[in-house]
Amino acid sequence: MAAKLSTRELCALARTAGYEVLEATQLRPNRWSLLLRNPAGTVLLVLAQARPLITAADVQDLADLVRLRPAVHGVLLAIDGAFSPAAQRTFAELANERLHLASSLPPAAGTPLPAGAALQTGR
Repeated sequence: MAAKLSTRELCALARTAGYEVLEATQLRPNRWSLLLRNPAGTVLLVLAQARPLITAADVQDLADLVRLRPAVHGVLLAIDGAFSPAAQRTFAELANERLHLASSLPPAAGTPLPAGAALQTGR
């Protein structure tokens, strides 16, 4: 799925999970930024990566984007990939309750995102 994933397909995935897509931008061939809103009105920034290995730099990029954008939470979404040990360490060191790591997009209507959690759902 990752090799041929399009912005349209990623938006469809977000809508299927129950989110309203406010903004979707393809940053690179394998990287997207999505600004989503759940039914409760909470804004979520998703940095989606379609690569085998997600690095510490990706975690830092998410932290920077969340700091600059009007998002309550930020999710680094690994599409068909995994988080490197360095990425997991950087995530833990940042200790930011607004940041989350995930291997699938959490449902919009589900339980609120736990503060600073690694959401290894769907894997």
